Amino acid sequence: MKLTRFRFNSRAFTLVEMLIVITIIALLASLTMGAYTYAMRSSKRRTTTGTFEAIKLALERYNTEFGEFPEPAGKEQMVEIIPGKSYDTSGAACLYQALTGDGYDQIKGVSASTGSDKSSAASDGKTEGTAEIKNMMLVEVPRTIWTAKSSRYLIIDAFGRPFQYIKAASATAAAGGAGGAATTATTVNSTYDLWSYSEDEQNITSTSIQSQEDPKISVKWIKNW
Repeated sequence: MKLTRFRFNSRAFTLVEMLIVITIIALLASLTMGAYTYAMRSSKRRTTTGTFEAIKLALERYNTEFGEFPEPAGKEQMVEIIPGKSYDTSGAACLYQALTGDGYDQIKGVSASTGSDKSSAASDGKTEGTAEIKNMMLVEVPRTIWTAKSSRYLIIDAFGRPFQYIKAASATAAAGGAGGAATTATTVNSTYDLWSYSEDEQNITSTSIQSQEDPKISVKWIKNW
């Protein structure tokens, strides 16, 4: 009986073939990561927009309750939020206190003697007290929309960056009642400017009034003007 032998012709991959396979794998990985990054960025932007709308409603409640919008006690309080990137936190600190009821030292013109009925001037991250609940303008304050940086509590967006908030300057009257004196505008709106830099990593020190002069600055922002 004659046995038939089978010969298997095995051949190793050539260098060119291996490079082609590696290139295809790298391309697929790049496409997958790109899609994932885009999805994450879109999700964070949607979350930021939701928080943004909640802040606007809460500010209206504050205005109804106290007859004015809150004004930051300080300005240009720069804090490093992301390594190598510092942001102005004065507006975010004011928003945190005005909308959560936790403290009042970051709100201009508010003190214990003005009937604020808050337990402490400085924030401590707690909003369960009777006095603080009474002054809470946001219906819910999830931990994801605030953080503590450099002993200051801030309202932040989904990208982890502080919301920017500026109250419009009050018009001043000219001496002797001879009409109103010209006031240098600090905001686009007549009430307040509110914005998030969102995914913008370049124009993080630009203000709302600067964006009006150059609209390209605020293309990626979420804003109320």
